[in-house]
Amino acid sequence: MRKTNLFIPVAVSVFVMFFPVHAFAAKGAVTHKIGGCDYFIVATPGGYDLLEWYGGHDPDRGDVLIGGYETYGMHDIYDDTADKELTVWVEDYDLSKEDALEKLAEKCE
Repeated sequence: MRKTNLFIPVAVSVFVMFFPVHAFAAKGAVTHKIGGCDYFIVATPGGYDLLEWYGGHDPDRGDVLIGGYETYGMHDIYDDTADKELTVWVEDYDLSKEDALEKLAEKCE
């Protein structure tokens, strides 16, 4: 009879139980948004992120966003302030405030 090693499935289960996915998500506040433009800036502890709104809830300045938006591409994230989900495209992240404002201005011309 063959023995099955249960260590890996048990270890993964324990890891997920004590470290849920949202524990690794970025968290930041919308700091800049220009009316009529789908791009906005989120300030995080690591820098400033430039996101483009693609659907769902449209966040307002001051809203706290949680999700995997510190990697490029399309992401479904959560607006903790409004208790709603939204979809964003990450244009850039970990920017200085000056670089983020410059890129926002370019996108919203």
